[in-house]
Amino acid sequence: MSVALLCHIGGGCGTTARIDTNEGRHIDARIVGGSPGSVYLAGDNRDRFTVRRDDIRDVDHPGDVPIVVGAALTAIGGFLLFRGDARCNDWGPGGDRYCIVNAAPAILGLLALTWGLVVYRQSTSAFADRSRPEPDPAMGPHGPREPVPSLKLPGSSKPDPFAEPRP
Repeated sequence: MSVALLCHIGGGCGTTARIDTNEGRHIDARIVGGSPGSVYLAGDNRDRFTVRRDDIRDVDHPGDVPIVVGAALTAIGGFLLFRGDARCNDWGPGGDRYCIVNAAPAILGLLALTWGLVVYRQSTSAFADRSRPEPDPAMGPHGPREPVPSLKLPGSSKPDPFAEPRP
């Protein structure tokens, strides 16, 4: 059973997170960053949108299924390699087949484990990111806050929350 088949059955090898809101909605999107009050998301059709952090009830980050499957396959493959097989030492007919059977679970397991860890780390670090500007004024319990007077320079505009920060 290959890792791709396991991903198709489990549905957990993608890069999208499942976000549950307080309203009961489920959003499947890739987390691309955030601000102190919002999380920036990208949908399957490359649409970008925001969700307020206060509206998020739970986040299921991608990568947990490949981590579990990869750890199990690595353990099984490690056991098969540790146990060894005398037929693998024979370079006669069929000897290489036993070597592949013994090594394949460990190799597939390490690949799945690495993929799961990378995707999970990217999603959690993007969710924890609070460095980008707020897309809209923050809403309080009594409506929007009073605007703070600011210096408006000619040609200035609202910053793009999806733009990469400048060094």
